[in-house]
Amino acid sequence: MEPRERCLRAVLREEVDRIPLSIWIERPEPYGSLAARLGESDLERLLRRLQVDYRGFLPNISFLGIGLRGGFEPGWVEVGGRRLWRDSWGVLHATSSDGRTSMHVVHPLEWMDVREYPFPEVNEEDYAAVEKFRREHESYCVVAYALQPFETACALFGYNAIYRAMLREPWKVDYVLDKLFAIAEQQAALLADAGVDQVYSGDDVGAQTTMLISPQLWRRFLKPRYERLARAIHKRGAFFHFHSDGWIEPIIPDLIEVGVDVLEPIQPECMDVKRIKEAYGDEISFEGGLGVQRLPFLSADEVGREVEWLIENLGPTGYTLRPSHTILPGTPVENIIAVYDAAARCARRASRP
Repeated sequence: MEPRERCLRAVLREEVDRIPLSIWIERPEPYGSLAARLGESDLERLLRRLQVDYRGFLPNISFLGIGLRGGFEPGWVEVGGRRLWRDSWGVLHATSSDGRTSMHVVHPLEWMDVREYPFPEVNEEDYAAVEKFRREHESYCVVAYALQPFETACALFGYNAIYRAMLREPWKVDYVLDKLFAIAEQQAALLADAGVDQVYSGDDVGAQTTMLISPQLWRRFLKPRYERLARAIHKRGAFFHFHSDGWIEPIIPDLIEVGVDVLEPIQPECMDVKRIKEAYGDEISFEGGLGVQRLPFLSADEVGREVEWLIENLGPTGYTLRPSHTILPGTPVENIIAVYDAAARCARRASRP
């Protein structure tokens, strides 16, 4: 099968010739080391070497989406003796000393009235670039990014503040989420019209062992808005690819009801991925499953065995193999290559008469 057909069949839980493959690797390291080891400085050749079936959204490497314009002027600002980065939403970020992580430290809705906040506008001119990318990658499954509204709202309010507002001033949260989901819906419609196969959205609402928001509040503030987003995507013939890290078991039935087609990353550190597949695999497809928290500490042989276990237990369809998040700095290059070599071995064995 061509990669696109393979991926679309997997999402529909139809028969495939092998498990589709994807990747999430966005940092200069280990991406640079992987490219050097494979002797592939070009991203497209690297993806072909690993037999990755997807193209489009690779944060910081290959961003495919409809951008925004307006809002705040991004740049460095001085606050209390610290030099912080301000994004176009007006959120100030502090970066760790090693440069690997950042956190929000100043939130514009701490001091602005939500009705006065200058929400950015969708840059419809990006449509042509998405359409061109689709044509250039016609044999691959193309995934593109639409805004993650709840995470954006959390950055605007601050986590503590948004949860307080949900209980004390819910109209503020409704007002902001309506604005943000309208942006996401407009982006999603443009992406689907441009021919992408999957629109990537959703929000991180899970921690390692619990949810960041109660299922009750999630259903009150987010579920009906995701349902409208799903309708906008499906109306134009694309799939809804929903991302949330962490433990989100209580809302998986809700995501199915909303119309989510692909759920990722189903982190094995947080959930029993085999049980999740057995419980919901007839109604939704999955992507991920290979824990990046453990990947740096396994041997290449152990990685291979884990990949084989995932393919056996999450396949034979309705599943795309991929590390559960961006591959972390410090992950041995041998382990990254072992993921895709093991998948290729499984595919060869499955094709033998």
